[in-house]
Amino acid sequence: MHNTFALQIEKQMKNALILSFGLSAVLFTSCTKDPVEPALNTPEVKVPYTSLSATTNYFETFKGADGKTSVDFSGQTTRINMLKEIDAYMRKWSTQALDAAVLNNMFENKNSPFADAALNSATDKTIVSKTAGSFATADAEAERQRFRGYFTSLAKASNSRTTEAKEGTAGKLGTYLVDEKGFEYGQFIQKGLMGAMMLDQISNVYLGTEKQNADNSKTVDGKNYTQLEHHWDEAYGYLTQNETYPKKDPNDATKWLESYLGTYVRQVGSPNGDPAQVYMAFLKGRAAIVNNDAATRTEQIAYLRTSLEKAVAVIAVSYLNKTKTATTDAAKFHSLSEGVGFIYALRFGYNAKINKAKSDQLLNTLMSKPNGFWGLSNTELDNVRNEIATAFGFDANTVVNH
Repeated sequence: MHNTFALQIEKQMKNALILSFGLSAVLFTSCTKDPVEPALNTPEVKVPYTSLSATTNYFETFKGADGKTSVDFSGQTTRINMLKEIDAYMRKWSTQALDAAVLNNMFENKNSPFADAALNSATDKTIVSKTAGSFATADAEAERQRFRGYFTSLAKASNSRTTEAKEGTAGKLGTYLVDEKGFEYGQFIQKGLMGAMMLDQISNVYLGTEKQNADNSKTVDGKNYTQLEHHWDEAYGYLTQNETYPKKDPNDATKWLESYLGTYVRQVGSPNGDPAQVYMAFLKGRAAIVNNDAATRTEQIAYLRTSLEKAVAVIAVSYLNKTKTATTDAAKFHSLSEGVGFIYALRFGYNAKINKAKSDQLLNTLMSKPNGFWGLSNTELDNVRNEIATAFGFDANTVVNH
């Protein structure tokens, strides 16, 4: 009986082992059948990095299976063209009063505010939706309201366009429109959006974790690019619309064809920046995506984030230094308004060295006096520029040729 019982136990154990093995086999087989999206961790060099140079054509380098360029950043081009129309409208202040409602309509792309009908019909494209896009909802809305406030202040100042501006009186100061505190709101808007839209979208959104975790295993339906390739190109499109960067005007060697953020990143140059290296980082990062090379892509993201943020900091300090050497109030306040716009923009760097709280503190130093810019001293300008230069590790006396 004992032997019979032992045999039964042995048989049950064998059956249990067989069942366990069989279940494991089923589970293993099931797992291997699950679709697995290939991560960027098995490099396959389709675009040799050694083939890339400062003169490499971005569009021609990256092509789909159809032989056509796989680069598409039409949405970025549309929004930049919208900003250009906002600029054009703001410049009309010398001949007409401006309307804050028109500026808000352009900001939100409603009520067909643009001269270019194609912009009006691009109803899914707006500047407002891409302003402070990486911020939490309430914080993003606060930044958008800041620009709406600028529109109102600019329109109000334009009602005094025929008056000579002076301390306490809005109007025309040289060739610029300022309010009673000397603030040139057109510069706050333009330079501010270089940070709130362009820098933020590049560094925090399109080069951010969510967008960079997009699919890279198949092309988007009806397109010849993967979702990940497209996100990288959208980041590039906020820097430039050209096939190389920077790009000289073929009709005038003294001019360049960038606009907005791309213009200022180009101007910084050595020793605080290198636009050619920024371009190489975009090229190598895009090639890394094609090559399924996560490590190289990650290196380029880090370089781009650091370089673009520092470029904005250098430009901000340069404008403060130019403010100190300006010989007229008009030149002084114009330069200072540009500097203020870039100091605001710094909050949109990746893990910003000058974050929102610090940016607001610096702006408060420059703008909180009862008489605004009229009451600022060089010492106060120095205090602000020194904080920025120290945070980024460059010479506080830096002046860029812009």
